[in-house]
Amino acid sequence: MHSLDLNDLPFLQEESLHVYRWLFAEYPEIEEMKIPTQELKDHPSPETKISQSQNRIDTNENIEFPIRWKTEQMGQILEWVVSDMGSVTLRLGGVEGNRRNPAPIFYLSLRKKDGGEFHWTDPEGNPVPFPDPSIHKDIQNRIQLYIDSIS
Repeated sequence: MHSLDLNDLPFLQEESLHVYRWLFAEYPEIEEMKIPTQELKDHPSPETKISQSQNRIDTNENIEFPIRWKTEQMGQILEWVVSDMGSVTLRLGGVEGNRRNPAPIFYLSLRKKDGGEFHWTDPEGNPVPFPDPSIHKDIQNRIQLYIDSIS
């Protein structure tokens, strides 16, 4: 793995936006009505939230990193976090997710290979095809592992 330099930052941000658009389409933001009442503090109205979400997809303007949105999978409220440095995290998004830095359920990051090319890797450094539909199985397995651990 090679270290990053300032010239890599625009590519990392662009790749992060690309991955965000793909994830957002695959794992849409849940409607506010599905979020428990205690979580509604600090959340905009449903109409505002829908328009903000659509604006995120339609333009690159006004996108501030890290990009966060809540989704529901397998009966759990989860939160996606995409950073401008090329990392993607899926973590708890319900009440449990309100604690500082909840543990990740799923995590990938961009790493620089020999030759200066980038690839997505898991926490152990293994290459992962991403964004690619094959990743859904890995994500679902990680969510199931979390559900099994709390059952």
